[in-house]
Amino acid sequence: MLLVGGVGALGAWLAAKGPETAAQRVLRTPRATLSFIPPEQRQPRPQPPAAAAPAEAPEQPSVQPPVQPPQTAEAPALVPGPAPAAPAATPPASTPPAATQQATPAPAAPAPAEPAPVAPPPERRQVVLAHNPALIENSPHGLLPKAGEGGLVAWRAYAHPFDPAEQRPRIAIVINGLGLSGAATEAAIQDLPSQVTLAFTPYAARLQEWIPTARAAGHEVMLALPMEPISFPQSDPGPQTLLTSLSPVENLDRMEWALGRFTGYVGVVDLEGSRFTTSEQSLLPILQAVKERGLMYLDSKRASTSLASQVAANIDLPYSVNSRFLDSEASRAAIDRALADLERLALSTGSAVGIGHPYPVTLERLRAWLPTLSDKGLVLAPVTATVERRARG
Repeated sequence: MLLVGGVGALGAWLAAKGPETAAQRVLRTPRATLSFIPPEQRQPRPQPPAAAAPAEAPEQPSVQPPVQPPQTAEAPALVPGPAPAAPAATPPASTPPAATQQATPAPAAPAPAEPAPVAPPPERRQVVLAHNPALIENSPHGLLPKAGEGGLVAWRAYAHPFDPAEQRPRIAIVINGLGLSGAATEAAIQDLPSQVTLAFTPYAARLQEWIPTARAAGHEVMLALPMEPISFPQSDPGPQTLLTSLSPVENLDRMEWALGRFTGYVGVVDLEGSRFTTSEQSLLPILQAVKERGLMYLDSKRASTSLASQVAANIDLPYSVNSRFLDSEASRAAIDRALADLERLALSTGSAVGIGHPYPVTLERLRAWLPTLSDKGLVLAPVTATVERRARG
């Protein structure tokens, strides 16, 4: 009874314990019998050579895994131990350490290619130089431009280099209203020559990205300042538009909001503004502030009766005037006619300015037309090279 009870208890215990796992069998197997464990259970790639080799090979994996990282010297120590028949299997076992040692220097060879990441510093330097600290001041609206000491002004400091001795008639192209469309803005920055001036709307969301990118590509940039059109409020340039119905203080506050949206620009160009630029009372305080901040002004001439150039001349503000809108009609034929008009104006007066928008057709016609200027005796110039400065009185 006792024996039967003992066997029954032992059976119950074994049943509760469950089937013995392969790992448990390995743990309780005497060390001498380990060589009979199938190689595929211990080695991911079994060696196909001699039958004696697997008997030696299993023993190395059981020793190598714990020792392999620190043990490059001990692996050779295991090679002399086996019988002469084992060397056929031993070389493959000793080959992985040699391969790992050769693979380790291999990364060291590409390491000299790390100077490539050192290339960004030039870009960073250009981004840092997106504005001159001597030409900005803090304000509730952010960093605003100001005139520096010794006659240092933004419209000269941020201008695209241009040879003043150049005698050929000059044509300046300004693309206005950039920043709202990412694809159009990227195309204008990357596809147009660096002499083309780019004007950005203050409502754009990625100005802190676009302005350094544009300046790093060599473009001089302008701020497109929203001003009241004749069709206002049906046509509304946005919540910060300068209006003839507002006081000078209110309009100056709105302008400072726009000026504080980014830095590094040479001046401002009116966005719309066909009504605002015809009101001398509204315009004078704005253009006076533009002058005091060391900027230039580009009169887009949305209205043929615009007084902007006359007021700018009266207060000795550096300015230029638009000669033609390139894409009032956004078709190939109309744009080509406007470009031909620019050529005639430049040849007859010495300079001409064309304002376009980042329409695909406009950029496409410009890319085809700009390379032809040199053969026609003309030169592409930044807008600052067309500035007319007249002494007051």
